[in-house]
Amino acid sequence: MRTNLKSFTTLSPFVKRLIFLVVVFAIFAGLNPAFANYASILSIVQGIAFVGIASVFLVLLITAGEFDISIGATAALSALTSAMLVTKQGYSIPIALSISLGAGILVGLINGLVVIYGKVPSFIATIAMLFMCKSLATFISEGKGIADFPDLYEGFKQSLIGQYFSILVFIIFVLVGEFILNRTNFGKVIAAVGSNPEAARTAGINTNRVKLILFMATGCGAALAGFLSLLHFSSAWFTLGSGWELLAIAGLVIGGTSLFGGRGTVTGLFLGLLLMQVVASGMVASSIDPWWQTVITGVIVLVSLSVDMKRKKVKTDAT
Repeated sequence: MRTNLKSFTTLSPFVKRLIFLVVVFAIFAGLNPAFANYASILSIVQGIAFVGIASVFLVLLITAGEFDISIGATAALSALTSAMLVTKQGYSIPIALSISLGAGILVGLINGLVVIYGKVPSFIATIAMLFMCKSLATFISEGKGIADFPDLYEGFKQSLIGQYFSILVFIIFVLVGEFILNRTNFGKVIAAVGSNPEAARTAGINTNRVKLILFMATGCGAALAGFLSLLHFSSAWFTLGSGWELLAIAGLVIGGTSLFGGRGTVTGLFLGLLLMQVVASGMVASSIDPWWQTVITGVIVLVSLSVDMKRKKVKTDAT
């Protein structure tokens, strides 16, 4: 028994989280065997695809020591802007996509400028941006949904790629984000900026430029997530993205990204979001009151934060 416990403690954090996810999934599958069928698993992964796409670059931004609470509102603004351009103004879908991505980049640019040069804490600055984007999305849609958006092309949703398109994009984003963070010099720069900005500046790193790039990338990712949601559902509502920022932060904390900067993991984000979706779907499948989902998620986040705080304290004491 002691040997098995010792072997478990030597596993990588990713493997430990994966084992925990499998155990939770197995529990719900035991309560309701239908939970483990293909349709249910596909629904779980699809349920995190859009918020996941919007969150990948957020992991990099938080690793660099900043926040962006406006990703959900940016996604809503992107989706509704695209829907209005196509259905009301007659623009083509590629042009609408380009404009919506540009809008997301602009939102990120404004966030970055306010934080870096306005010296406003990113948490506060992006909350303000959340309200502005949400208000603009409501104004554009006149408080109504846009439900007559055309398919990308005839039969796209019925095609194999169309059925899994958003999931494939999410997986690509995860792989690219993890590669940037752990396999490139820029990833090392991001971690250095988040760990010790003063030391990074002394080493010749332009910390402002790094953060500005990440703010714009986060805005672009959120806008793409909103646009893909529009393609998937052929409709958009001003309520799109509500709560995404909380799901994203919970997912990345559960996955092992430090809210204090300096350490991030995109694959951990994937597992964290997947765990929350498994809990949410599993409670529904097991006829458990879904209100308990919030409680369970809160407990998991608190435990993850406690572990992160303890790890940070140990690291600080060691230095």
